[in-house]
Amino acid sequence: MVFTTSNVFLQVLVDAGITHAFVNLGSDHPSLLEAFIQRNKDGLKSLKIVTCPNEMVALSCAQGYAQACGKPAAVIVHVDCGTQALAGAVHNVSTCRTPVFIYAGASPFTQDGELAGSRNEFIHYLQNAVDQPAILRQYMRHTAEIRTGKNVQQVVLRALQYAKSEPQGPVYCWAMREITEEHLDPAAVPDVRVAERWSPLELSPLNKKTVETICAGLLKAKKPLIVTSYLGRNRAAVEHLVKLVDLLAIPVFQSCLSTVNLPFDHVSHSGVSFGQHNPLVEEADFILILDCDVPWMPLTTKPSSTAEIYHIDCDPLKDRMAFHAFPSLLRARADAAIALEQLYDHLTASPSLLPTSLISTRLASLTTKKAAHNATLAALEEAPKDDIMTGPFIVASLRRNSPKKTTVCNEAISNYPHVWNHMSPTEPGSLHSSGASSLGWALGGAIGVQLAAEAQPELKQDLVAVVVGDGSFIFGVPSAAYWIARRYDTPFLTIVLNNGGWKSPRLSMLGVHPNGLGSAASAGELNVSFGPDAPDYGGIAAAAGGAWAKKVLKASELEAAMKEAIRVVTVEKRCAVLDCWMERF
Repeated sequence: MVFTTSNVFLQVLVDAGITHAFVNLGSDHPSLLEAFIQRNKDGLKSLKIVTCPNEMVALSCAQGYAQACGKPAAVIVHVDCGTQALAGAVHNVSTCRTPVFIYAGASPFTQDGELAGSRNEFIHYLQNAVDQPAILRQYMRHTAEIRTGKNVQQVVLRALQYAKSEPQGPVYCWAMREITEEHLDPAAVPDVRVAERWSPLELSPLNKKTVETICAGLLKAKKPLIVTSYLGRNRAAVEHLVKLVDLLAIPVFQSCLSTVNLPFDHVSHSGVSFGQHNPLVEEADFILILDCDVPWMPLTTKPSSTAEIYHIDCDPLKDRMAFHAFPSLLRARADAAIALEQLYDHLTASPSLLPTSLISTRLASLTTKKAAHNATLAALEEAPKDDIMTGPFIVASLRRNSPKKTTVCNEAISNYPHVWNHMSPTEPGSLHSSGASSLGWALGGAIGVQLAAEAQPELKQDLVAVVVGDGSFIFGVPSAAYWIARRYDTPFLTIVLNNGGWKSPRLSMLGVHPNGLGSAASAGELNVSFGPDAPDYGGIAAAAGGAWAKKVLKASELEAAMKEAIRVVTVEKRCAVLDCWMERF
């Protein structure tokens, strides 16, 4: 038996707890393919290999997997070409702080057979990039070259330390082909004590002075506000946030959210926004920002100059953003769950100091506003008189008909808020977005969410649904995604909010040039229309993965179509696509 670097590489991934590898293989992986077969032949515990015909879909699958279970998966791609083909998903996993281990081979560095794996194909010259990791280095938490099989374990484990240390994110390792083919003595492979010596860094709790300062501000505030985006990545943090806001009756605003940070039926849930004007921020005399990238848009929303503002975050400096400037009296890099528990414990240690009258007044106000907000949302969900579907109407139908254990992947872009508001999720982890801005995440993400349940059975869902715009659907490489879904038994429901093109560029234009020449132009004139002959989205999914598909043109047709689509996914166990036609723009 030939025992190589690749055999050790696969073993250390297994030892480190990696359960799934999303792969797109090539000429740099001969020893890896041999190692796959050898592990199966020897009956060794192994990774589940998920073949992905497209690299961006592979990385999106890994993102959905980690968003569901909190653990990194592996993504294996082919030299510089496959690295580039990871495309916008690289931005997504970095910006969403999603742990992923990415590995790529590299062209051989010898050509005359000096070493095993030497060049034997013409492409080995063409793919010999000068600096392969530079393709994505600025998005990685760590990059490393594997230079020998003798320490491949340490290189991989160090990379995973970075991936799993906050702020979490992707890491990239690569190796030239001769290195992967290096022959090793199995008996000489060292025991690097994976479970004992390679833990990630832990975030610190708040120091005592910071706890006292923030609590003093909370106690004297008349109009406190908490703003968060991704606190719910740690589901324990949601429980601690609920306890704190119940204690003090504090409104919570979820800005540019990517996960459920507070149950939407909680009285303190005070809305979502993706950059719109936010009067709650302007009225507040105390603002606590928790795990949040964009708490408000400074162009449209100005907090009071006298407001006390504090920021607790796993990534408070946002050092991967070239510019980020929001006011704060104090910034702390800390674990939000621990910090919230500290604040709660400090406040309840002296219950006589709690402003009970003020808390009662705030709670009454929150209750009244919540009822009014719910009534507004209910009115938006009513059947349209003109039989033309709207975002709220479609999402409400999905909510009513979905089983209790449903996870939704939201990539509806211009309809982002409608999906959050009208799904009204109450369980942490039951609704996700990419947490970033490169479109094409949701289809692969839905596959990853389901595969996470193989690693953690308690995550098993009765239904996974995707809500996308027609533009996002195309960006998601459906020809690859639906093939993977059928091949690996991960069926999901897709709701295409079909408005005929890219509406968001038009909205961006109007935000800058509200009365410009383009304001009166058609979508076709602006080159953002998919008409007059739009793609057959359901037909693409059917051809690629045997999906059931239906085009819904009228609001009166939706309810029956929604019930049948959900039945197909949950009973027949195959993908379903509802192409829902909305008003054109």
